[in-house]
Amino acid sequence: MRKPKSISEETRAAILDAAWALITEAGRADVAMAEVAARAGVSRQTVFYAFGGRSGLLLAMVRHKDTRSDHVARLGALSSMTAPGPETLVAYSEVWLEYLPVIYPVGILLDAAALTDAEAAAAWTDRMVDALLRGYRRLARAIHTAHGVPEDPRRTADEIWTMVHPTTYRRLVVDCGWTEEAFRARQLSRIRSLAGCADAGGDRPA
Repeated sequence: MRKPKSISEETRAAILDAAWALITEAGRADVAMAEVAARAGVSRQTVFYAFGGRSGLLLAMVRHKDTRSDHVARLGALSSMTAPGPETLVAYSEVWLEYLPVIYPVGILLDAAALTDAEAAAAWTDRMVDALLRGYRRLARAIHTAHGVPEDPRRTADEIWTMVHPTTYRRLVVDCGWTEEAFRARQLSRIRSLAGCADAGGDRPA
């Protein structure tokens, strides 16, 4: 893969926005570099020059979307707290559930493509595993050390991660017709119980 080189921030943003729009509109993650270049109004060589290949483009595209809101910064601040409590785990989930509908259209496509596409897998792993899941595990361990809950921090973190995963969102919101509000309320209620929050009321439907 060619090493990425510098281009203007304006051109870089145009390429990444074009890639995101194309994947969303096409409903597939395997859009060609030439398609992205045409959409952004640049040459195919410029895209390769800037990102070094499709893998670099997909990864940069996901990270670029992160810069368009404060959600990722808020997640990072929560996951790195020195004295988190059970409510911190809930707050972390609240922030992610706010962000999930924003990245879902591309995220669910990258998630599906990751089964056979190493480049898509690398981009989605960067967001869902290296960032989100590790954040959950870090918080759960810290809370367990300080408060004794959750009882099994790694398993609890992994379980919560699956509850807020794009595939779970798809099954309940897209396939079953839940509203985003019902999905968020239901999952947060369950997360409060798993996190060991004092006022958790059990697993009740939203």
